[in-house]
Amino acid sequence: MSRPKATANTSSPQSPDLRSAENDLQRLRGCLRTVAEFIHDPAVDFAARHVLAQRLGLPAPTPTPAARQAKEATQ
Repeated sequence: MSRPKATANTSSPQSPDLRSAENDLQRLRGCLRTVAEFIHDPAVDFAARHVLAQRLGLPAPTPTPAARQAKEATQ
């Protein structure tokens, strides 16, 4: 008896390794989302958020008006 071929319309059972990799990827995406939310949280010190974004290669946060004023005052 031959096994039916998997097509786009039928689902095939996933290997445990593939399922594990997909779970790891989902967990990493959740971590990245959490870090991005932290980086763009204006309640956290701007300099710390900016450095973290740089170190992780993520887009830099936009300074809040208060952070811009403090930065301009130190220049």
